[in-house]
Amino acid sequence: MKKYRELRAESGSFLDSLYQRQAILQDGSVEQSNLPAKLVLDYAVAHYHVWIGTSSITLLIGQHCPPLTAFLRQRGCRDALYITACNPGSQILPAAKNQLANQRLQEQLAQYSRYIYPGESIDLSGAWPAEAGFLALGLELTTAKRTAHEFGQNAIVWATTDAIPKLVLLR
Repeated sequence: MKKYRELRAESGSFLDSLYQRQAILQDGSVEQSNLPAKLVLDYAVAHYHVWIGTSSITLLIGQHCPPLTAFLRQRGCRDALYITACNPGSQILPAAKNQLANQRLQEQLAQYSRYIYPGESIDLSGAWPAEAGFLALGLELTTAKRTAHEFGQNAIVWATTDAIPKLVLLR
């Protein structure tokens, strides 16, 4: 079993690689993220599953997603946002509160997009509970970030026509 220092060094290299490839972006209003590296790593390695009708796609930070490319083309959209309203500020809330917040989020997203699909972010280590969320197509990044701030989120997942999901840090 690897020692903690070795794991931390490897995760640091992994995060550095994502930053270098611009798969992790800072919100322009944040000079440097104050989120702990471990939390950023948790977000970066999560699997973001989205259900579209009877099929599903999985968004992975920094990895091209061919089904997303096709999906964006089919819908005539240039942008895709994956967002949740669960556990604002990474503070675990009761399921009922998360569900209510996600209902409000879905209503708000419907003001900006005709294409909203349910999803779930999964932490494969099991340290974080699965969080319900949404993939919304056609939202500009400015609107996406504003919405995330309104719901107290630390980060969002964002993709354009390149279909490479990026982690956008908001704090």
